[in-house]
Formats: sequence, structure tokens, C-alpha cells
Amino acid sequence: MAEATAQDVDPSTALESLRAAVDQDAPAPPDLAVMRETIQTALDSESGPHPMPSDDELATLTAALRSHLSVLGPRVAEAAERLPKNCPTRAAALACVGEARGKLRAPERNFAPLAGSVMYARRLARVLAALCEHHETVSAGVAETPEQRAFERLADHCLRCPACRTVDDDGANARLPCEEEATLYEEYRRARAGAAAARRVTHGRLGAPV
Repeated sequence: MAEATAQDVDPSTALESLRAAVDQDAPAPPDLAVMRETIQTALDSESGPHPMPSDDELATLTAALRSHLSVLGPRVAEAAERLPKNCPTRAAALACVGEARGKLRAPERNFAPLAGSVMYARRLARVLAALCEHHETVSAGVAETPEQRAFERLADHCLRCPACRTVDDDGANARLPCEEEATLYEEYRRARAGAAAARRVTHGRLGAPV
């Protein structure tokens, strides 16, 4: 049987094969569900009558948290760096990545052996929870959340408004009434509450950033 020549190859078939090869080589997306289960395990004893983990369990849990941070941190940084340099979500995500790196470099605290290790694991869990949130935001290409947008409007007004900038004789803010400031603050409060409620619905109590 004659071998197929370049003219015999269907271009669409070749393109699909190339796409499949690229997809196969691409790293799998981080499993946020598994990461959040690990976070929940680490934080369970903090919120109720849960037994303290044994030494072996704690060592396994800490190793899992460190592994998750090592995997997720670079993914968040990569996604954040694709966003415009002046966007709030990029800055917040990269700051969280920096915090995660610091936690990975930090030794376990020098308290009583078990208690110190538990506190260290909880710190890892909290920063991992925040990193999961940032990953969902920046990987979706969100440059600014409603909460951030509302805060920026409030801050911008307070910096420009003569009434909001007035200080008393002691140099403290005179807290003069300002209707626009009150309106913008209420918008920010609602945006923040809405974001927190959405995180609780989607991820339980793990939604709040640290």
C-alpha cells in the first residue's frame, strides 16, 4: 500500500491532532476542590470540638498544604501577570503569592511541638484558601472585582472631597457630614457583603481571603 503524501492529509485532521498533542502536554488545572478539602481538615479543629491530629496526621497534612501551595502559587502568578499591570486583582494576587512563598520558607514556630505545628499548618491553610480565591479571579481574566471597584470610588472621593479632607485643630479628621461619601461607603459595604456571601455559598467558610 502506498504511503500517504502531504497532499493526502486532511488539514482539519492534522490541526485537530496538533491541538490534542498540545492539550496532552499542557499541565492539568489545579484541583481546587481537593485543596479546599485539605484546608477544611486543617481548620476544622479551630472552629469546633474536633480532636487534635496525631503527629503523623499533622505531618501528612502539613506536607499536603505545602505541596498545594508550591503548585498553586506559580499558577496564580502566571495568570496574574497576564493582566494589565495597574489592575487591582493582579496586585492582590501577586501579593498573596508573595505571602505564600514566605509561609513556605518560614520554619514551624517554636512553641510546644504539637501546638506550634498546628498553628503553622493553619497559617498554611489560610493562605492557601486566599490563593484559591485569587486563582479563580485572575485565571478568569477579571481585572477588577465589584468590591475593589466600589472601594476605589470611595477612596478617590475621600482624597478629593474638601469636607472629607477637613481636619480639626489636633490634626484629626473632622468627620464632617458628606452625603456622597455616605452613599459611596454604603455601595462599598454592599459590594463587600455580597462578595463574602458568594464565597460562603460556594466554598463554605473557606471563602474569606487572609
